[in-house]
Amino acid sequence: MAVIQSSAEIMSLLEPLKGQRIAALQVLGVNSLKTFSPTPEALVGEVVEAADVVERTINVDTANHVISFDLQRTGRLVLLESAEPYRLVAGTARPTVRLLMADGSGMDLTEPAKTKRITVTLVVKPA
Repeated sequence: MAVIQSSAEIMSLLEPLKGQRIAALQVLGVNSLKTFSPTPEALVGEVVEAADVVERTINVDTANHVISFDLQRTGRLVLLESAEPYRLVAGTARPTVRLLMADGSGMDLTEPAKTKRITVTLVVKPA
């Protein structure tokens, strides 16, 4: 069984994302995206201003949006030094979510089970 990441461990993994420009958000879990507006494409070019963890939910703030990733019970955050858009390749594990940064880095949200429970919610910040 996978070891559950602590809030402190997740926070340390989120640190390198601060100040980075978002290149893309790929939501690869079929039922993972819980909002239709704004779309993930609205995040392109936004800069990560802050990130925090409340229990098993990661909140990433930009100037205009808040992205919430609920890791549920077994989700894990994996920092990627070099990341490209996910492409289906036989024999490789598919992340539930991939966040790509303009500098070529990124993060995957993964789950050990075939049932994908990680959820993604995008909210526009009030003006």
